[in-house]
Amino acid sequence: MGSTFVEFRGRGFEASDSTLEIWLLLLVEAIDPLPSIPDWLEEARQEWHTQATAGFGFGVMPGLDAIVTSSERREVILDLCSKAMKRLHDYGPVVPKAELNAILMGGPQNMFTEDVSTELFERVGDSFMKLLRDEFRDESSVENSVAQ
Repeated sequence: MGSTFVEFRGRGFEASDSTLEIWLLLLVEAIDPLPSIPDWLEEARQEWHTQATAGFGFGVMPGLDAIVTSSERREVILDLCSKAMKRLHDYGPVVPKAELNAILMGGPQNMFTEDVSTELFERVGDSFMKLLRDEFRDESSVENSVAQ
């Protein structure tokens, strides 16, 4: 599997597609229980689910510039990121392969053949949040390849 350069406002980081797919699906899971979902967030949810499960073969594009168009939207997404990070922390040091494959429901099935260090997904989440907070001063990258 390849990698994707995740960009927002001209800055970004690189992440393996598999870790980015899991991250986006954790964000989708954080959206689903909300009592009221604004149209823009429902569109983001659908796009992230599609990006994470369709297996387009050309990368995973979160489309942050199109989604995060105001400070209010940014705060909503950052709150969702915090919820996704909590979910990752709850797994402990590794995310079992069965859990990873369950998260991917609706996408490439049984993609993960072994448990994966939680840290790999946390680094993607941390970078995602830094990007949204405009904490990247230079082009940055995250090394987080996942053995499949």
